[in-house]
Amino acid sequence: MKELRGMGLIDFLRNSELQFGDFFVPWGMVIGCLGFLVAWLVVSIMEHKGWTRQVWHLPLFFVALVVFFGCVIGLILAP
Repeated sequence: MKELRGMGLIDFLRNSELQFGDFFVPWGMVIGCLGFLVAWLVVSIMEHKGWTRQVWHLPLFFVALVVFFGCVIGLILAP
């Protein structure tokens, strides 16, 4: 069994391919999913606060947030 004592989550996400069992997941897919989850959380908070009434087209705004957060997370965790 491998020792993961020195390897944190950030170091794990900085690999070009992430291995889950015998399946390799491309790095971009993981970053895209993280961007989607962060955008979903932001839109949920905005809906709870009532701030989405100021947004003209909410689905388009959501897609823009997914792209934005995916790019920001990708820049931070670039391999």
